[in-house]
Amino acid sequence: MKAPYSWLTEWVKIPWGAPELGTRLTMAGIEMEALTLAAPPFSGVVVAEILAAEPHPQADKLRVCRVSTGSGPPLQIVCGASNARAGLKSALASVGAHLPGDLAIKAAQLRGVESQGMLASAKELGLAEASSGILELPPDAPLGRSLREYLDLDEAVLDLNVTPNRGDVLSILGVAREVAALAGTKVTGPGIARASAGHAERFPVKLEAPAACPRFAGCILRGVDNRAAVPLWMRERLRRAGVRSISPVVDVTNYVMLELGQPMHAYDLRKLKGGIRVRLARDGERVMLLDGKAIEAQSDMLLITDAERAVGLAGVMGGLHTAVSAETSDVFLESAYFAPNAVLGRARRLGLQTDASQRFERG
Repeated sequence: MKAPYSWLTEWVKIPWGAPELGTRLTMAGIEMEALTLAAPPFSGVVVAEILAAEPHPQADKLRVCRVSTGSGPPLQIVCGASNARAGLKSALASVGAHLPGDLAIKAAQLRGVESQGMLASAKELGLAEASSGILELPPDAPLGRSLREYLDLDEAVLDLNVTPNRGDVLSILGVAREVAALAGTKVTGPGIARASAGHAERFPVKLEAPAACPRFAGCILRGVDNRAAVPLWMRERLRRAGVRSISPVVDVTNYVMLELGQPMHAYDLRKLKGGIRVRLARDGERVMLLDGKAIEAQSDMLLITDAERAVGLAGVMGGLHTAVSAETSDVFLESAYFAPNAVLGRARRLGLQTDASQRFERG
């Protein structure tokens, strides 16, 4: 369980710095295995704005950019990223900067055009395992500000070893409760407003194994833009907690799980046929999971199905056929309780281990 220090401070007032907090949690039985920074070391990277991006005269895939840091004359940067465009704020590694992997930035000639630095991607800064272009920063990012300061990349992240009997600590809220008990204070938490329904639609849900799933709540969301950019602050929160950003809908479900400890799942509503049924599997019943793996369920495994087929292995992983995609606009959002003894061991039997199963197994 990775807990960014700043995320914890939104839920509880912490009277100690991160190292002391880690020591006190360890003494309370929640071992801090490591204390790391939110990003690997790098220097000389600042917030900058692309003023102009013109085609390179000698290379179709390169662009010659004029880049401003808010002071001094604009710099000329040759960039190969497809998202380099006028008006974009990004991360500029100027001459003399040092990036992860011991990469020193120097002035260079790229196909006959001088480049006075580099516009960096999230991957090059150690902020992502992969990236398709240069880092895109919010329009209000302050020009010339150190990127490490702007994104608070020197914040501490506590890596906690949560024992099987402490499933209540597998969330920011759970850790905050423990901190509050140690500090003799209260959990406050950010204000969460109630959302009013914008429609009166009903979606049928039938619980056929109530001992294994006594409660299954859901809601319909229409008009979702799942192609939208996920806000940088949310992507960073997820990354620091060890979760990769995927899409707006999936990221929101993961964020709720990390913050509150409640696993959630999102279905493409248009792909669901005739409502939801929660029932025990038939031996050999085939389920195609989100990771593309087809499994044959056993009779003690709990399934989520619609009127035509299984659409998920309850408490473990959703199904591929009803997964949200970039084209998804209508979503059925699930928040259910699956009893620990209905989930325990099922994932491992199938060679799976998921964040959801880890939480449901522990209750």
